[in-house]
Amino acid sequence: MSRGQRRGSDLSDLEYRRDQVAEEDQHKAIQEALAGFLSDEVLDRKGEHYYDGRLEPASVDCNIDLNDPNFD
Repeated sequence: MSRGQRRGSDLSDLEYRRDQVAEEDQHKAIQEALAGFLSDEVLDRKGEHYYDGRLEPASVDCNIDLNDPNFD
């Protein structure tokens, strides 16, 4: 067998390894995206999904019209 030729089992092993590396790269990319989202949007006080631990809303409208048909 010449130097540039590979057997079928060697090729399938390389293909398997290539697929494993590609899958691991996809997982790393997803992990990095999730970490970035959590850092930017959840942990940052100015992020859209930041939660400060309060159960009450940040602002309360005291002028509620109970006769409003849109009031739930």
